[in-house]
Amino acid sequence: MVHLLRSLFTAVLLVLGAATALAAEPADAARLLGKRVELLPQLQAKTFGEPLHLISNESGGRMSADVYADMALPFARVASVLGTAESVCGVLFLHLNVRSCQPTHGAQGDVVMLSAGPKKGATAGTVYSMAYTMRVEASTADYLRVALVAATGPLSTSDYRIVFEATPLEGQRTFLHFAYGYNFGSLARMAMGVYLATAGRTKIGFTVVGTGKDGRPQYVQGERGSVERNVMRNYLALQAYASVASGTAAEQTEARLRAWFALTERHAAQLHELDLDQYLQEKHTDLARPPAG
Repeated sequence: MVHLLRSLFTAVLLVLGAATALAAEPADAARLLGKRVELLPQLQAKTFGEPLHLISNESGGRMSADVYADMALPFARVASVLGTAESVCGVLFLHLNVRSCQPTHGAQGDVVMLSAGPKKGATAGTVYSMAYTMRVEASTADYLRVALVAATGPLSTSDYRIVFEATPLEGQRTFLHFAYGYNFGSLARMAMGVYLATAGRTKIGFTVVGTGKDGRPQYVQGERGSVERNVMRNYLALQAYASVASGTAAEQTEARLRAWFALTERHAAQLHELDLDQYLQEKHTDLARPPAG
């Protein structure tokens, strides 16, 4: 039971979405660029080694995180990746806990079926699948907004939202906002407690919450730490996927897997879980497995 709760909690962390407040905001480039102006000091500080700012929050039974970043990629490239369910699945699959992602197309729109589980040796009963409705809510020459939503999830979780917003910057760059959040109930809270008392007890996030006696920064842990790790993994997955645009399909997949691993290793204190060979072996196994029915 403990192992199952821990595995399902891992799945919960992977499929999060935007804070509900985003739905009430106007969707346009001017608002997004205004947010960039507000965050310019944090972006210019390059705390993460690049112009990136991360915010996480737990409030009223909702967990959320937001990444804002100046990406060294053209807007057209980022928009092309985020504009289709196939490439969004390709982005999400790079995460080490995602075992498969399958896009479908129907009369009601695109659906992304994501299966998540343990980072090693996924077996029947340890993987949880969820279906996300994907909508391109705005697509113009200077603004893109894509949302993935699911009403319910495992362990009494609900209102999953993933939102990508992007607008072009000078110099073939893109300003990106990636938002990620979900509501949780008592069962999810119990699973979090199990995870944080076992596999997650020593893991840290990115937000500095204090200074130790040795003068070193102390980083957020617990639920917020978990959300921060996973939102960063997914942001880096977008960066890795979009940075590869040539070669055969197999060559691109291999290059993206290696690029994602290299990007996460820049933040090894928070994100290192597997060696490169182990990560590639797990992903190649996942790719060889027949898609779920």
